[in-house]
Amino acid sequence: MAHAADFVLVNQDAPGAGLNDLTAAAPVGGNPGKTLGEQRRLVYQFALEMYGALLNSAVPVRVQASFASLGQNAAGNNILGQAGPISSYRDFANAPLANTWYNAALANALRGAQNNPGKDDIQSQFTTDIDIGGAGQGWYYGLDGRTPKGQTNFLDVVTHEIGHGLGFTGDNSTVRAAADPSRIYNRYMRSAGGLDWNAMSDAQRAAARISDNLVWTGPQVTTEVPVKLQPEIALHISAPAAAAGYNPFATADFGSPASSAAFTGSLVQATYTDAGNVIHTDGCLPVTNGAALAGRIALIDRGVCNFSQKTLNAQQAGAVAVVIASNKPDALAPMAAGDANVAAQITIPTVLVTQALGNQLKANLQGLAAAGIGPYADRHLAAVLADGVDANGQAVRRVKLYAPPGFLPGSTISHFDQLTVPTALMAPSASATVIAQADLDLTPALFMDIGWSVNRGPLSLLDCATNVPISSPGGLIPGANALTNLKLCAKTSATVGDYRDCTGRYVQSRLEAKLFKPAQAQSLKMCLVGSKADAQFAAWH
Repeated sequence: MAHAADFVLVNQDAPGAGLNDLTAAAPVGGNPGKTLGEQRRLVYQFALEMYGALLNSAVPVRVQASFASLGQNAAGNNILGQAGPISSYRDFANAPLANTWYNAALANALRGAQNNPGKDDIQSQFTTDIDIGGAGQGWYYGLDGRTPKGQTNFLDVVTHEIGHGLGFTGDNSTVRAAADPSRIYNRYMRSAGGLDWNAMSDAQRAAARISDNLVWTGPQVTTEVPVKLQPEIALHISAPAAAAGYNPFATADFGSPASSAAFTGSLVQATYTDAGNVIHTDGCLPVTNGAALAGRIALIDRGVCNFSQKTLNAQQAGAVAVVIASNKPDALAPMAAGDANVAAQITIPTVLVTQALGNQLKANLQGLAAAGIGPYADRHLAAVLADGVDANGQAVRRVKLYAPPGFLPGSTISHFDQLTVPTALMAPSASATVIAQADLDLTPALFMDIGWSVNRGPLSLLDCATNVPISSPGGLIPGANALTNLKLCAKTSATVGDYRDCTGRYVQSRLEAKLFKPAQAQSLKMCLVGSKADAQFAAWH
């Protein structure tokens, strides 16, 4: 930890706005902030402290931060945040590769000095659009990962966006002369079984970025894929033969978890008839074929109203589960409720399937049945593709990058695929399964691939060594989590006694959550007593 990075928050909000908002707020989920602005700053600083423990750099990383109304994307979803490097550098002292662009923070870390003194490194901005009436009802500012349904975890989104600023971002332009400098990120992009991004023609890049076939070739990520990613969970359509097969799906942040039992049985298309005697299949009004639907799985088209309203209408008609068929040929993404009050009434599970599968199901409604959900019996991960063979003749499995059929300027290429299981921190859409304060999945491995020095040694609290690793293969960050929380305890405690109480509660809670093994928790406790605690409080308060 001798060169652990120092991250500096550069607050760009005006007095009384954004990070300085003076609206009163009750402490929530371990965040003791008393105003909306203070809670936002504490979450932001928490994310920066985690990255500071994880990454090594002798040069401080300066991160601009602000809040604004960011509007919606082309799909009609709120843009939660946006971030990126302010500048990039190539051919600097100690640059690992010539003629290659590195984002500012990484270039400074590699050089050991600022490439452009006095300049900030990362810009970031987050939306105010989901904070209802200034009361923080859209963002969840807790630090415990226990996000209520209907809210979005601010820490997860901040951690994601800073990841872009640290180098998790590629150039998705298709036009590139062979001699042009390359971004380091793009050097690890390949069409599975085909060409590297930089070796493609302009036409091949234009096709590749919407192919759903791009993979990351970096060695560290490839090594950690089997450590982190789980077998693909699929919906098994068992009949009729024309529709049978295993199919990927996305889950919802409302209702009960998708289970094999709930998705075993007959599928029936949910319908309602309007005043003009027109039959609709979007599930947006009370279902009128309830007799056929009761005790069965409802098939509903996406569109017109939000996901939770469709599910509630099906539930009230007696359905035991819901399959929503997408109405566009894009990649699957987790479903947000859209209406917290409606979501609170839902007790059944819902999954989203592709437009192609939805069309297939609707064309084969007679005898349509599902046989549960579970891992593919003999197939590779949905978010992993075979890409050549290793020295032993075994297929190399590489994680997919996000390259859906519809090109999305702010998302395409610069994310892992949405269908990683579990959902990756750097997936294009927020997911309730991400818990950034404890698990960064394959993100540290990608940072290592592009040149960052990632701290995987044991945590030291000033001069007291523990046996808690800062991070480990697969992305768990127990030591980074511990250091960040202990510093928060020091900053928010009035006395060293309060600090000891706070740290004691923290270690016990994380032990119960299984973030630490018993021996690791004991080593932490040994470093949080007597004069050691006094020194920590003095240094971090």
